[in-house]
Amino acid sequence: MRWMLPCLLVSSALCGCSSSSTSRGGEPAAQEAASGACPLEKIRVTQATGCLSDGSLEFCVPKEDVQLAARLRALVPTLRTGESRGRAGCDPSRETLYFFDTGSNGSCVDDTKAMTDAAWEKVCRIAAEPAIQQIVPTWYE
Repeated sequence: MRWMLPCLLVSSALCGCSSSSTSRGGEPAAQEAASGACPLEKIRVTQATGCLSDGSLEFCVPKEDVQLAARLRALVPTLRTGESRGRAGCDPSRETLYFFDTGSNGSCVDDTKAMTDAAWEKVCRIAAEPAIQQIVPTWYE
């Protein structure tokens, strides 16, 4: 399988991500630093561990930012919302908790805890939004 770290290149205008190649041994090749790369500092999982959760990743979106909400829905129509703080630590008075499903929508590589390249690219695009502070795995107690 070809891994794209930190995220896939779909379009520099859409994603701002950069692609990497795979070495002959199947390991990700070294990647040059690039402006607009996937903001890994905001994502509390890796592509290899992106499906190691209770079925989703979560993040906070400012309630007044309807344009951001629309962009996110266009990117991932299956996003769910909640009214709590969640693991992402949203302030329910001014932020909405969003869930990116990793449980049943083809986001995970079969028999692993890794995310598919397509799902990881979407996570990178979400994280690239300036208003998104962090993306964390969902853990129910």
